Amino acid sequence: MNIVKHRYLYFLISLIIILPGLIALGVWGLPLSHDFTGGSMLEVQFEEGKALAPAEITGIYQSMDIFDPFVQTSDDNIRIIRSKQIDEETKDIVLTKLKDTSRGDVTVLQFETVGPTIGQEIASRAAITIAMAAIGILLYITWAFRGIPNAFRYGVAAILAMLHDVIVIIGMGAILGQFMGWEVDTLYLTALLTVIGYSVNDTVVI
Repeated sequence: MNIVKHRYLYFLISLIIILPGLIALGVWGLPLSHDFTGGSMLEVQFEEGKALAPAEITGIYQSMDIFDPFVQTSDDNIRIIRSKQIDEETKDIVLTKLKDTSRGDVTVLQFETVGPTIGQEIASRAAITIAMAAIGILLYITWAFRGIPNAFRYGVAAILAMLHDVIVIIGMGAILGQFMGWEVDTLYLTALLTVIGYSVNDTVVI
């Protein structure tokens, strides 16, 4: 099969795949979780049949002057609430209001708080890690193919292929964040670094 002969077709297919993601990224941006922006995440479980609707939980937060809650439904009785940073005392008040409103018991499954400074540090380190990985890949491939003319081009090609795969993943994150409530957290970053590794590995092997 003459792959090079049909390269423009493959370029078109690639463009069709990444273009929606780029548009979504430009319009909506990446939905960053509190891991990067700083804030609190409270995951609670209500009694069977007494779970509050997201709008009711939002109203409780707003009554406490917390105007940015984002409520997700994990299953019928579990709610995941993300908001600006709150302390233990505020969390206890929220729990009391949730119990009073639902007229049932509310169990805390998880509570995490990340300060904005830590979130910025995570984002900065993530960017540095990806940049260092790209430079390392470029240098390694250039050295590995040093016996071949224009070996540096192979490194550049591998980086471009890697960037293509990264753009696809980031674009999907922007789209799914808008329509399904997904958020970019540290696990997403781990997955992204894994994609980078496999992308370069496949490029070199092929």
